[in-house]
Amino acid sequence: MADRKQTIKLGIALAVAVLAGIAAVWVAAPLLVLAALLFAWGLEPKRTEEFIGRLPSGNYVLQALAKLDSIISGWS
Repeated sequence: MADRKQTIKLGIALAVAVLAGIAAVWVAAPLLVLAALLFAWGLEPKRTEEFIGRLPSGNYVLQALAKLDSIISGWS
């Protein structure tokens, strides 16, 4: 019976590790896209805003960028 418990514990540990890996990808991917967007926006603000404006729901992103810009400009 002890072997079964160990097997079950190993299975649960493996399942938790796999789910944590999947969750990390689902969290890391959007953050990486956001980081790239902010980097591009810092280098070429006009072209980045034009690109975002052409995307579906781009107006919402542009509004969020305007709010972010006002927050960042308040820091200095």
